[in-house]
Amino acid sequence: MKKVLAIFLLLTISKVHSQKPIQNYEQSIFDSDTCCWRKLSSEGRHNEAAELIVEYISHSPNSVNKHSLKWHAGQMYAAAGNNKKAITYYKKTYNIFYKWFGDAGWYYYAKGNVFYLKKDKAKLKKIISKWEKKKPERDINYKALVEMLEKL
Repeated sequence: MKKVLAIFLLLTISKVHSQKPIQNYEQSIFDSDTCCWRKLSSEGRHNEAAELIVEYISHSPNSVNKHSLKWHAGQMYAAAGNNKKAITYYKKTYNIFYKWFGDAGWYYYAKGNVFYLKKDKAKLKKIISKWEKKKPERDINYKALVEMLEKL
């Protein structure tokens, strides 16, 4: 059923946008506010938006930013209340190498979102504490984690 829905969405959106198959869209078009998954999201159709992103990822060239798209798929699944799928896609956006060699803030933020969706207050609190010790910057993602902790 989901595959049929995804194909239906692809065909419908493709017809609206010059008969061009969705996977041939540049990511900047696919990610724009007036097209595709963001349009579905603005209409409250979060699960459909997530499924469309997943379909786009699976049929797009390697040149697209699949990391970003997986994060957005996770966001849409979370907005639709499908935390299990949201967690699956969030986990595809970080690993320990981010913490060691790259963006530790992203590692803490993404992992913190997983703990929030799992409603694991202790682990979310711990990840915020690690951020405070190892990364002194308090950016918007840090503040979002603190707000999530307050909601649990």
